[in-house]
Amino acid sequence: MNPKSKLYQPDHWRGRAQATRKKAAALVDGKAKDRLLKIAFEYDKLAQRALVWRMRKNEDDTWPEQEL
Repeated sequence: MNPKSKLYQPDHWRGRAQATRKKAAALVDGKAKDRLLKIAFEYDKLAQRALVWRMRKNEDDTWPEQEL
């Protein structure tokens, strides 16, 4: 795993959540809208995980083995 990958950056996931919510707001169909809102919620959870993971980074700029 590459810690510098955008997949480990909370802003990447927050941006996806925001874009998904924007798409959901444009929908009229309740079922499809609900699905997109659930996806956005999951993106928010990924952003939180990425933030926690980055905070666990060791002082010497190495990443914990079990985290990789």
